[in-house]
Amino acid sequence: HQDRSRDTQARIVDAARRMLEKGQSFHEISVAALAREADASVGAFYNRFRDKDALLHVLQIELCREGEATAAAVLVPERWKGVPIEPLIRAFVGLAVASYRQQAGLRRALLVAMCNDKQFRDRSAALTKLTCEGLTQVLAARSPRTRRSEIRLAVDVCHRMVYGVLDQDLLFADDPPTGHALTDKQLAAELCDACLAYLAPRAL
Repeated sequence: HQDRSRDTQARIVDAARRMLEKGQSFHEISVAALAREADASVGAFYNRFRDKDALLHVLQIELCREGEATAAAVLVPERWKGVPIEPLIRAFVGLAVASYRQQAGLRRALLVAMCNDKQFRDRSAALTKLTCEGLTQVLAARSPRTRRSEIRLAVDVCHRMVYGVLDQDLLFADDPPTGHALTDKQLAAELCDACLAYLAPRAL
């Protein structure tokens, strides 16, 4: 019975991901539509989730676990030993842009939820801290003469630049306030250039 219940919950979570990936707004997705997509009943949904917000919490927890796994695999100092800083930054920015594009619907819903719910903000902050610490370790291994506090500050600013722009891109989607939309390739290239220009005088 427990296995069947977990299977139903997994189907509902997967259904929500699929619907968001198709461009549907989380706010506009009804529980009935979610249940149909998951081949489950509305009652089955409410047996596992208090409401749609509870489902969104589960979706964020899974997203954060994926982010933690990626950080653990990519941000390993030995992996980047002897590699110039440009490929490192391009890899970091490229991963961020790709992740935002692939999960745009979910990330947009989470961005809105974070405005009103501290639990969402706390999970996001924990992943940000983990990612920044990993990148700091990678850069510190490359620049042993640079103070750790300076590297940490540089990483913090670059992270804010990249994710601040990506968050704005999410909110405005296809209607950017400047009227100038960027392709993923353009966005990644410009963000990378901005980070490299900021890091250059710091000899990292």
